[in-house]
Amino acid sequence: MPSQFDDSYHNTFRKPSYDDEASKKWHQLKKEADEVFELRPAPVPTPEMEVEYIDWLQEDFKSDPWLTPRFRKFTANPKRTPWKNQRRMKRTYQYTFTVNWILGSAITWPIAAYIGRCWKTTAGGVAHVPVQRWVHDFPKPEPGRVARLRFRWYAFGSSALMGFLFARHYTDEGVRTGNQWYNRPDLKPKAAMVDTQESIMERTMKKDQYMVLKKEGEGKRSPIYRFFFARDADFTVKENPYANAHREDVWNHKEAMYSDYGNDFRDHHN
Repeated sequence: MPSQFDDSYHNTFRKPSYDDEASKKWHQLKKEADEVFELRPAPVPTPEMEVEYIDWLQEDFKSDPWLTPRFRKFTANPKRTPWKNQRRMKRTYQYTFTVNWILGSAITWPIAAYIGRCWKTTAGGVAHVPVQRWVHDFPKPEPGRVARLRFRWYAFGSSALMGFLFARHYTDEGVRTGNQWYNRPDLKPKAAMVDTQESIMERTMKKDQYMVLKKEGEGKRSPIYRFFFARDADFTVKENPYANAHREDVWNHKEAMYSDYGNDFRDHHN
């Protein structure tokens, strides 16, 4: 008898839902193929594939940081690619968080300035003056010094605190925590000299997660680029991934998980 922590009965006897009959048939055939058939082993690499991989590795080394404390992570090994991808997503999250922090501090500055002005004076409306516990030999008798320092401390401190809360609320943490089941292909050891077919889930995930791929794919198709550089612009129609694919086969960073029927058995985790 399963315990209160075991939900295997629910996962076994639950009823799946599909959009239509075509989607039901497609997913049933795919699930059957994943359970019955085995993956074809990778072919033996040819000399041309080895040379191509060496050239790719040489170009990939150029994008490594010049100075880093984790230099051994960037050596030629299968884990250098997932390490670089994880580091790239972390830097993207930090950049977005910093921009939102600065933006939030600028938006909340009027409230912070009001807080700073309130701390410049006492409850009776008199400006704060220095009250020395020890008598200094060379005191600073400037009248507005204490009030000015109090305004700076409380105004800038309140602005930084409210900007931090603004960034925590509006920054999407799914950019760096979207690997709940440890099944994302871009964060797994890279298989060298193996031809792998990229699925629509992997393609949409990379476009959403990596800013470099997003800029490369959308730069020449933007309206401004098409207007000023018509000869070099890309006039292909943008692809809607939800048009010809199931909604669970397209990357959604709000779910913070990589769902692929052929890899993570999502139907047993719902």
